Amino acid sequence: MPDLFSGDPAPNSQVKEDDADIQAGGDGGGFIGMFKLKAVETAKSFMIDMWLARHTEDKILPIIHKVLDAAKEEFADAVGNGGGVYAVGYCIGGRYVLLLGQQREKKGADVEQGEVKEGPWIKAGAVAHATMVSKGDFVGLKAPVSLVNVESDPMFPDEVRVAAEDEMRKGGVEHEVKVYPGVPHGFAVVGQYEDENIKEAQKTAYGQMLKWLQDH
Repeated sequence: MPDLFSGDPAPNSQVKEDDADIQAGGDGGGFIGMFKLKAVETAKSFMIDMWLARHTEDKILPIIHKVLDAAKEEFADAVGNGGGVYAVGYCIGGRYVLLLGQQREKKGADVEQGEVKEGPWIKAGAVAHATMVSKGDFVGLKAPVSLVNVESDPMFPDEVRVAAEDEMRKGGVEHEVKVYPGVPHGFAVVGQYEDENIKEAQKTAYGQMLKWLQDH
């Protein structure tokens, strides 16, 4: 895997430990436990916002396209047998799955030759608790997509999710959206949570995304 972030790791390790400590305290399922989880979510959101400001689409997307081009060349048979590239994105990666699933105006296009559109670059995608997603990221989306969302997620607010669903319906995009209550942002990444609700949600989310890709 290429280093998309120039050696600047996402600020997730400490907040993951905090989440696990809360669960280990035995009150993860009660009101106090959920209050603590939301407090950790707020701190996590602030740290990630600062980190995301340093890692923009203009820096990351060209690297991803280079990887896609190399994968299509090196694994041409697999890509051909599957009918294209499938993409799964967690957190910040979720937004880039959406961008790769879009059809866009081609930069420097020759209008006279009709070369005005490019994309999508993937056949289908699955996204888990995406970060920094806006309604605009769903405009022009063509690839089928499955979304794993967290209820009341400050990094993918409910109002953005609802607007995104409306945009996908209007655009005729095949999609599915499942909202998971009572779990923290990042829950679908395998971790050491003690809360049975979170562990069960992890399994369900994994099954949701895997089935979506297999069905497409």
